[in-house]
Amino acid sequence: MLTTLLYISLISGGILVFMVLLSFLGGLDFDIDFGEGDDGGGVIKGVLTFFSVGAYIWRGFLMADTNPLLSLAAGLIAGTIAVIVLISFLRWIMRQQENVNWSLEDALFEKGKVYLKIPVSGSGIVQVTINGVNREFKAKSSDEKEIPTGAIIQVESIEDEFAIVTTNF
Repeated sequence: MLTTLLYISLISGGILVFMVLLSFLGGLDFDIDFGEGDDGGGVIKGVLTFFSVGAYIWRGFLMADTNPLLSLAAGLIAGTIAVIVLISFLRWIMRQQENVNWSLEDALFEKGKVYLKIPVSGSGIVQVTINGVNREFKAKSSDEKEIPTGAIIQVESIEDEFAIVTTNF
């Protein structure tokens, strides 16, 4: 019985560590997730955690000559607590990710600077900070006047792939 519990603990723990490393380092997640979004936890990781920790604790209590039913209860409780801790930890890690996706609409009503002058009836390039990063995109003047390089602008609206900007804000 002790040998079987040791093998259950080592095999499930090894697979769990391998899956977590694949998730963190390679972005590969071979797990079943229920609910909305990927919160980092999952059925397979939860089951592996339960068996790994539960079997190890159960084995430890049996080796200490504790009552077998008390040993089983300790293993079940420890496995359940380990699953809760693992899922909470993985959810916390997933919340720490930054959203690096952005769209031109994120620049609406933001201030920026003209990088390449905007002619009266043409387009130029402006720089606007979105999510902490300077982004460059094409822009047209809303006032139908030339805006020189280095001028401070504000994005008023978006039309197709152009930001419509003004210096009057």
